[in-house]
Amino acid sequence: MTIETTVKADISEAQRLYQRGLAAARSGQKRVAAGLLTRSLRLDPHNELAWLWLSGVLEEPRQQAFCLQSVLRINPANQHALRGLQVLEERKLLEGGVQPSPGLSLPIGESAGDRTLNEHHDPWWVSWRRRRRDISRARLLIWLFPLIAVGLAIILNRMIALAVIPAPPTPVDTAVPSVISSAPPPTPTIEPILEAEPLSVVEGFTISYLGAVGPMRASLHDATTAYRSATSQPGGSVGYVAATQRLRATVQQVLDDMGHLHPPRTLQQAHDDYRKGLELEIQGLDAFLEFYGGYDVANANRAAQRFQEARAYIERASASLSARTQQIAQLSSVSPNSAR
Repeated sequence: MTIETTVKADISEAQRLYQRGLAAARSGQKRVAAGLLTRSLRLDPHNELAWLWLSGVLEEPRQQAFCLQSVLRINPANQHALRGLQVLEERKLLEGGVQPSPGLSLPIGESAGDRTLNEHHDPWWVSWRRRRRDISRARLLIWLFPLIAVGLAIILNRMIALAVIPAPPTPVDTAVPSVISSAPPPTPTIEPILEAEPLSVVEGFTISYLGAVGPMRASLHDATTAYRSATSQPGGSVGYVAATQRLRATVQQVLDDMGHLHPPRTLQQAHDDYRKGLELEIQGLDAFLEFYGGYDVANANRAAQRFQEARAYIERASASLSARTQQIAQLSSVSPNSAR
């Protein structure tokens, strides 16, 4: 009774695989169709149409002939199989004889029920070895999944560390001539007339802005260093998630603080690029946290893309800020009485 139930289940599964293979063949997916039809015929080698369709999706003529001969063993009057073998012989494509199709060396006379019956009478040690092999494969898969997840996490951790500022900013020398220190603090209302202000006033605005941005960049560098140290130690996903959350909080704080700054006109583009980079950095960290929640590779790919975009914006902004910092340092070293 158990054997009959198993045979019925095999026939039902074989029919389902045949229908899927038929759909794949009609849509032009020959490789997929060949795999599905082969699996169907392993369960039910007496499916005449499955053999016929398999001959149509295989590329090797000798394998096609093997399928067509299998059709004729089931139905010697099948005109499609007879015509197909005739064409292959006329084209002299069967030199060396037919060749069994991959995975189908099973004799056509053996049915799914016979195979199930034979397996049912296997010696006990054969069944024990088969179960032991299956258990070993399952254990291997269980061990491989965490290793793959940890590998993805390490790669993304390094991308995060590269996306944020790779080095601390150059300190701004705030010791400027007295005429600069008397300049009023930057306000939004003075931006439209910066070009009409004296050079010393413009420099004062620039130094004030760079002096405010410097500690923010330093805090990002420190947070990135701490994150890199925390994620380089073995601690599991819980520790990585906590480190990622701390880094995200620092990036969000710097982004909010920069939103209250009013950069000089010469640094407006660098200011906007830096904030855009921080926004992309936050999006990448959010995707990274989602990846830790379910280890979905799509989230890992999205995080990697955001980190790459963030790095481009931040590097461009950092180059402008560093260049302006060096320029201000050189101008500040000039005496107030020197000709400018």
